[in-house]
Amino acid sequence: MRKIFISLILSLFFVAPVFCFEGETFSELLEAYKNNNQKRALSLIKKINNEGGLDASVYLLEYEIYKKSNKLKEAKEALLAAVKSDEECYEGYIGLLILSIENNDPEGAKLYFDKALEINPDLSESPEILYYYAKICILNKDFNLAKKNILEAIELSGEDKNYYLELGKIYLYQKDYLKAINALDWAIGEDKQINGEAYNYTGLAHYKSGNYTRALEYFIKAKDEDSENFVYLNNLALCYKSLNDKENYGLTVEAVMKLTPKRASDYLQLSGLYFGRKDYEAAKNVLREGLKIYPDNLLMIELLNKLNKT
Repeated sequence: MRKIFISLILSLFFVAPVFCFEGETFSELLEAYKNNNQKRALSLIKKINNEGGLDASVYLLEYEIYKKSNKLKEAKEALLAAVKSDEECYEGYIGLLILSIENNDPEGAKLYFDKALEINPDLSESPEILYYYAKICILNKDFNLAKKNILEAIELSGEDKNYYLELGKIYLYQKDYLKAINALDWAIGEDKQINGEAYNYTGLAHYKSGNYTRALEYFIKAKDEDSENFVYLNNLALCYKSLNDKENYGLTVEAVMKLTPKRASDYLQLSGLYFGRKDYEAAKNVLREGLKIYPDNLLMIELLNKLNKT
């Protein structure tokens, strides 16, 4: 799962930083980060650490750097260091909340959510926080509360494409497919990543309604936005299978299996494909590789345990 909007943590970091050090090293660090030079940025953080200048602000930036490179274990360690160095660092708890959501851990996410609001109660009126709370509710399968929070976020922020995308997903979970399609249509805009998700979920709404031909159109649109997305290609393959198009089904499955996983959902999709082929060892190996990057992902842990028993 990606972070839908500009990171609240990063925006707060740049708007109102409080540093325990100053000088050229920090200026170089910001420049390296802005230029996406992660290796240089981490080297400068190490230098700042040797100078005894690390504080919560730098740990938050370190989190962003590791998050960008999908080193989630290191990202979490940076956040834990941030809240340890400054117990009032609610941004650190928001980051831990985000990682918990990505690891399918609603209990951990709610714990960090409550901690952030305890430090800064004004966050309760933030549409971004309402969005994350909706995510927690979805993990807990409390879709009515999730819908309430996302509708409040839309009211506070205006017609935000990200929130309409989430609203469409909630309607889909509630099996209200017409409303899901309508909400997802509002999410379509200029952002290719949002468009890809909106097309994919619209395809799912049509698929679950039994309209496989219409679903196929949207899964193809999603694939056109991101041709290396495991989820989109896997759904496209499933749709071809339902339409009894064996040739395109086989070609799409082969395309999926040639990709390198990048997200937690990718590892789950790829493992599922191997499982469908009854190649259980390959399915387990994919999950083991995924857990090296997402060690706290409860869904991967659960599936691997089931496969081990199989």
